[in-house]
Amino acid sequence: MCGIFGIYSNQQNLLEVQHNSANLQLLSHRGPDDSGSYRDDRVYLGHVRLSILDVISGNQPMISDDGRFVIVYNGEIYNYLELRDELLSKNHYFKTTSDTEVILKLYQNFGPDHTLSKLEGMFAFSIWDQVEHTLFIARDRIGEKPLYYAYADRAFLFASEIKAITNTGLVTDELHANGLYEYFCRSKISGSRTFYQNIFELNPGHYLLLSGVNDRLPQYCYWDLVNEYRIGQDRKIVKESEAHSIVEKCVHNSVRNRMISDVPVGLLTSGGIDSSIVTAMLAASGYKGLQCFCAGNRSSKLDESPFAKLLVSYLNQHNDADFNLNIVMHDVKSLVDEIPFLSKIYDEPLQHLSSVQMYKLCSAARDHDIKVLISGEGSDEIFCGYDRYDRIFTFVDEMTNGDYTLEDILYYGGGLDNAEIVSNICGFEMTTIDDDLRGESYRWLREHKDIPLMDLVMLYDQRHRLQTILQRQDRMGMAASIELRQPFLNYRLVNAVNSIDSSFKFEESTRETKYILKRVSEKFIPQDIISRKKVGFSSDLTLWFRSRSSRDQLNELVRDSSSITRNYLDLKLIESVIEDHYNASKHYDFLVKSLYYLEVWNRHR
Repeated sequence: MCGIFGIYSNQQNLLEVQHNSANLQLLSHRGPDDSGSYRDDRVYLGHVRLSILDVISGNQPMISDDGRFVIVYNGEIYNYLELRDELLSKNHYFKTTSDTEVILKLYQNFGPDHTLSKLEGMFAFSIWDQVEHTLFIARDRIGEKPLYYAYADRAFLFASEIKAITNTGLVTDELHANGLYEYFCRSKISGSRTFYQNIFELNPGHYLLLSGVNDRLPQYCYWDLVNEYRIGQDRKIVKESEAHSIVEKCVHNSVRNRMISDVPVGLLTSGGIDSSIVTAMLAASGYKGLQCFCAGNRSSKLDESPFAKLLVSYLNQHNDADFNLNIVMHDVKSLVDEIPFLSKIYDEPLQHLSSVQMYKLCSAARDHDIKVLISGEGSDEIFCGYDRYDRIFTFVDEMTNGDYTLEDILYYGGGLDNAEIVSNICGFEMTTIDDDLRGESYRWLREHKDIPLMDLVMLYDQRHRLQTILQRQDRMGMAASIELRQPFLNYRLVNAVNSIDSSFKFEESTRETKYILKRVSEKFIPQDIISRKKVGFSSDLTLWFRSRSSRDQLNELVRDSSSITRNYLDLKLIESVIEDHYNASKHYDFLVKSLYYLEVWNRHR
């Protein structure tokens, strides 16, 4: 796991290594083990490294054996050994045992499309062709690894995190004001646009290939979730026994593949079904002595650690696994105190109450000399794991008979009741809200609403809602110099599950979510974990956002002369929302959290 930064320009002063070292240094938390750079008369490429595979000889930037191609790369390729053997069988040789050289060798010999089609993993990388003077940047299919880019007057810039781009001074840090409406509706500005007017996010499954500094090219799509889904419908799985077999095999393979590492690997084990089956499959595969990490909570209603204890005890008893559970406890003040630092790391407002605790878990793992953690994220989005799926399926006809379309129901989600007040906060009449304000995810819904409802909801979550979770996973892990891996987001597993009839994910007669995953889990984990109600990632911050302390902080933040609220939003209306929330006249939990994270980020960016 690493951080990458690059500039493509004809201006030699912009390419100086010394000049760009400060920009690269801002990514040092992503790669504290090593750093390196390359420059010629057209490009600067910088890399910071968290050494996980081929610790000794896998440093970057890496140059191809013919001297033509240079790569900087962030991520892990889980099938790289298979690809390496395939290349060796065709008389290609290697200087290292790293996955970086496998990508470089594929690109050198077979070009971009063949390379991307072969890779299984999470990645964001750039390859410079010194002969053709072309710059290639690409991002993995699901979007586990970030990649941002910007066009300046005299340069094209890219980086793993936005801060490295803004620090150059070549691109302004002007706020993308039109994105505020989407932020308050969905907690993230979706698609290629970001909170910054002139900085863009490369979409999952896309790449850019530039042959000139001013090539303002569209993102090229090499893998599309919906296309893969439609292909899968031609061979739709409608037998439960077949669905059961495919899910068990795919999850098991994906979990084992994500254990590949030359450094210690740990597990995030919440006691929920997703992380539990990941942990249990490793125990069943013979792994011993793994360190497991779980967040404890002083509120017994939210605390999941008893279920994590149950799981680890069960696995140690039945598999002789000798797993060790570390329960990470924190008080509210320690969580709140981390928000400014993590907002600066994030480059955009935090989105989840659980973000700080995720960072605390990663920090605890780092204290145990662990660099890699495996989590159960992504399962809810592919196996229909959220309670709201049931609500949407039950009430969608009633809701769409009113003033709202299907796109509205899915876009606004539980925030539909707040849609009008959000538009007023942002200075718009509800009737004037257009697709530009709603963003790419709303247009995506409109374009694909021919898909059956349950499949549409899950695909929407996989393409758009999941991006907020993956951004959290990447930034909170990297803030502690930890690589987080998500076995459920193996694109082969995603394709397989999306080809399974939705009735095996949401069992309509019993209203059971994750039906097929639960049936698979019965072989591996205790029934008490399978049957327990989903509570999500617990956090004391839930209660703090109704406390006097948070009220005082929020009022001070929104009234500051440089606040986004004062300069872009309706301050009086926001003060009214805050007053109603803290007096319990109405509860605006989502809005209050979003306002607080927005203003803390604005103050510390």
